[in-house]
Amino acid sequence: MVEFEPTAKQRREVAIAAGAGTSHEEMALGLGISRPTLEKHFAYELTTGAYRKRQDALNAMFKAAKKGNVAAQKAYLSMTPAAAAPPLPAEPVPEGKKAQRQADAKTAQAGTGWETLLPAAPTQ
Repeated sequence: MVEFEPTAKQRREVAIAAGAGTSHEEMALGLGISRPTLEKHFAYELTTGAYRKRQDALNAMFKAAKKGNVAAQKAYLSMTPAAAAPPLPAEPVPEGKKAQRQADAKTAQAGTGWETLLPAAPTQ
């Protein structure tokens, strides 16, 4: 049995179809191959290639919009930008055992009979 060998035309078609959101099953059926064969031989086209085709289409739409194509302007402006979420606040780095024991020692007298005898530690 001869192993499947994709052509440049098939690679381009898969990237275009993936960029448009076509399911893997539909693409495999269109090529006359199984889904595992599609995913094995067209991994790049199903991921990076698809995003490149979408970017090409977006660039063409923007270029047409700048030239005054009202339909392209409306289509471009109707897209909801996916702004990146602001970064999460940094998690405090857990202190080591020694640092934690030193911090606990500063308030060790609280709630004990020593509380009236020992002054409170200065806060930093």
